[in-house]
Amino acid sequence: AGHKLNMVASDGVDIQPVLADGFIVTPGERYDFELHATNDVANYWITAKTLEVGKNNTGQAILHYEGAPENTDPAGLQKGRQCDSSYTCVVVNCPFRYFPADQYTTCVNVDQLRSVNAMPADVKTLTEVKEYFLNFAFPGTTWTPGSVNGITMRLPSVSALTQPLEVDNRCPGDGYRCADDSQCPCTGVLDLDKDKVVQLVFLNLGVGKGWDHPIHMHGHHFWVVKVGYPVFDLTSGKNIAENKDIDCRGNGSLSFCNQATWADPSWLPDRTGVQGMELINPIQKDTVNVPTGGYVVVRIKTDNPGLWSLHCHVSLHIEDGMFVLMNESYPDHPPPPPGFNQCRDFT
Repeated sequence: AGHKLNMVASDGVDIQPVLADGFIVTPGERYDFELHATNDVANYWITAKTLEVGKNNTGQAILHYEGAPENTDPAGLQKGRQCDSSYTCVVVNCPFRYFPADQYTTCVNVDQLRSVNAMPADVKTLTEVKEYFLNFAFPGTTWTPGSVNGITMRLPSVSALTQPLEVDNRCPGDGYRCADDSQCPCTGVLDLDKDKVVQLVFLNLGVGKGWDHPIHMHGHHFWVVKVGYPVFDLTSGKNIAENKDIDCRGNGSLSFCNQATWADPSWLPDRTGVQGMELINPIQKDTVNVPTGGYVVVRIKTDNPGLWSLHCHVSLHIEDGMFVLMNESYPDHPPPPPGFNQCRDFT
């Protein structure tokens, strides 16, 4: 309370500093900030609140200046500045585009944050990319498990990294998506070739949307090059319609969105590529929130061979099957050390 936060990093990667009154984190995200203790000597509240509507889940601590009264709660202005018509607050990393108008708060969204480092030249290409759409949702009719493109993860009974030839429940076909409006309980695998620019479009669309999903990637920090938010009511701040940039295909409004593509075919990599991307200094992260009714476009360079998890960081969602394995540069996976133990299902 009473102090500006100088936001300087996210998920361990430096960003161009942004002054804010507060910031929002979803599960798995980290933000670093600097606080300059230049206010009057006093005690000040440090307050954390959830975003739940109609619930007051609040955690508090005290920022104690040397020389301030001991064992004394903050009072007066030390309780915090109000966001009102005389002062508009700034909040970093809103999972939505706008706060309701009556909250007098401006969002600095993740796609508006900038890295201190420029994106490498070979990753900036609009068209020389391998593109994959991944829909994180709970689609279904009578059974609605967590899934990625309709695949509910079933873990292999062996160590897939060190015993890959024994994985016997890999999803059929290309391994990372079901057929339109189908469900597939199996081991989801997205195969990625070496040293390619890969563009992943994280979706939260179709009949299984409804919760935001903070998507976490192992093995890489990805560049966040575009966020497509749903349509919001500017007065209430409520989500009123899906983003229209994506064509879920499938069964119209009941589509599971397992086989998505761009609504505008010219956005495909073999044409002009996605429009409106930040390819100069996009922020790098390993976790990004995908808003319900929207999407996030990220990029990686496949220069780190391995078998990497990509999953929602909400514990209930990942335990329900909302993740997929990225099988990166398989021919370059290092062999296990001699005598390395082998694991199997002995039940």
